Amino acid sequence: MIFVSGSPFDEVQFKGKTLKPGQGNNAYIFPGIGLGAVACNAKLIDNGMFLVAARALAEQVSEEDLQRGTLYPPLSEIRGISANIAEVVINYAYEHDLAQQQPKPDNVKQYLLDYMYDPTY
Repeated sequence: MIFVSGSPFDEVQFKGKTLKPGQGNNAYIFPGIGLGAVACNAKLIDNGMFLVAARALAEQVSEEDLQRGTLYPPLSEIRGISANIAEVVINYAYEHDLAQQQPKPDNVKQYLLDYMYDPTY
């Protein structure tokens, strides 16, 4: 059994298993798409970007996450998750002539990590 909600819920016991409900809201997809779109100065955000972002998020869900009953990787890993999503969004934007930032960075992942806001002082 897998349950996703827009609000956080406590873990539940179900058929002898402890399940952690996922919080399916704007925390996962939108930050990665926004970061990628802004970092490459995308002309627009199209449906294809949402598709590649969803696939990138799904690839970051481990078997362990699924066994806990959640559809998402841990929110504590959101910076890395967002960077991974932004990377596929940027690559998509360059492949589909949507990126206005030229030239494409040689190392897209490092470019994104350098571009991301770091709240550490």
